[in-house]
Amino acid sequence: MDEVLEFVLAIKAAHREINRRFGEALRPLGITVVQAEAILVLAEDEPLSLKELGARLIAEAGNPSRLIDRLDAAGLVRRTLSREDRRQVELALTERGHEMARRVREARRPLLDWGRELLDEHEFVAASTALRRLLDRS
Repeated sequence: MDEVLEFVLAIKAAHREINRRFGEALRPLGITVVQAEAILVLAEDEPLSLKELGARLIAEAGNPSRLIDRLDAAGLVRRTLSREDRRQVELALTERGHEMARRVREARRPLLDWGRELLDEHEFVAASTALRRLLDRS
């Protein structure tokens, strides 16, 4: 098999397995992998506009407005008008959203431990470097 094709297929398979494991860990919390990712992005750097959040999400393609609608309806995210530009809406986690972010990090811990059992730090650095080079050139 062509080494590039083998690499691409391995990335897809690894992504599927990671999402499966993370999804299972999140099931008791009642949220999806994509919702968890949005919550963690907001927890790291809030407030964000919808456009900024969309640019930072890996798992969500396109416009994340429906994703935010669901998180808002669940009481995890709030929308407020930007002080700098009243046409812009800023997204931030509610107190409940911050608690969910803590629970998501906790649920994610076994997944990270699993990864550390499979590869050492040098292997992760090498793999991340190769993948970032691919992404930077696209």
